[in-house]
Amino acid sequence: MMLPIRLAAQAGQPSSSPASPPLLNEQQRSGEALFLQNCGLCHAPITENRKDSKIIPKPRATSLAGMFRRTPPVRDDVVRIIIQQGVAKKMPGFQYTLSSKELDDILAYLKTM
Repeated sequence: MMLPIRLAAQAGQPSSSPASPPLLNEQQRSGEALFLQNCGLCHAPITENRKDSKIIPKPRATSLAGMFRRTPPVRDDVVRIIIQQGVAKKMPGFQYTLSSKELDDILAYLKTM
């Protein structure tokens, strides 16, 4: 319940940085946590400008940042199938690990990257 009060207090203050990252909603935050837990070892985004960039290793597999802004755009159903079934000899499947809601949360987070 403190979030609206904190946001209202911040609204009157000038921004300390011109390009602040967008706030994630609840589903996207959940997806971020699930992504870091299940996908982050191989697909962790490289964060050069963050204070914690030394903690996050360079990805072992393709970075997924910007995948939903590519041309042609990546479809949700295709990403969902890849996450569920995996890729032979490259990526495990998560069909028995992640629920449908968790997959939705991960997709919501991936769209913010």
